[in-house]
Amino acid sequence: MSKLVDVMGGAPRTIAVANQKGGTGKSTITVNLAAAMGERGLSVLVVDVDPQSDTTTMFGIDPAACERTLYDVLTGSCELPDAISTTSVTGVSLAVGDERMSSVEITLAGQMMRERYLAEALQDHTAGYDIVLIDCPPNLGLLTVNALCAAAEVLCVVSMLDRNAYKGAVALHATIAELHRNGIPVALTGVLRNIVDPRRVTYQLLDDALAASALPLLDAEIPMAADFQNAATAGNPLLAFMPDHVGAHAIRRLAGELLEPATAQTQAA
Repeated sequence: MSKLVDVMGGAPRTIAVANQKGGTGKSTITVNLAAAMGERGLSVLVVDVDPQSDTTTMFGIDPAACERTLYDVLTGSCELPDAISTTSVTGVSLAVGDERMSSVEITLAGQMMRERYLAEALQDHTAGYDIVLIDCPPNLGLLTVNALCAAAEVLCVVSMLDRNAYKGAVALHATIAELHRNGIPVALTGVLRNIVDPRRVTYQLLDDALAASALPLLDAEIPMAADFQNAATAGNPLLAFMPDHVGAHAIRRLAGELLEPATAQTQAA
């Protein structure tokens, strides 16, 4: 068992990747961050909660070809291990998502403790992993709330081409604060600047706004690069598709920055 898991008492570090605004690149970040952590020798479980199932297809997996998916888990047809597929990426497994997840919110709406279904689904089935990354839908609906309640941390991804992504980050921060006030131990670990082109006026304006806000801003920035999408089309993270790409190195810096607190905690222990 890894030191990360040992320090946390047998539970993996669980991070929800979120922003209520679509088009920020959450799925791209989730897939590539998982690959970067896998490169470091960590065992990673990616959980695809987004009904668009982009994370699943970015790993080259067709949800229709899978006997069970996360939909079946949340509707009580199976347990989490039945919906987990291996990926071609070292150290990375995937809880497969599919488009039927959009109906789960309707199913859960009338249930008791409806915000805890994902947490309960993960419970007792993730102890063998170091990291769990949950890719959230681009909204603050019931599926996203389930992800936030299942995670200890949130990584907010902001597109530096879209001012509405900044507004989404502010709204997400407020939701996390509300959950925390209601006894859900989740915190915003950091805001990631994604799709970065420093030459653009939009980047400069958003960067100034983020710097002036109360949001915890990460040092890592992920550049705007078409090769992220080219890799996704090929069913691979960029780190596997083009390992020496500038974007791949930026993702590795992000992984290092996120893992530093856990590393420091391990050393202190």
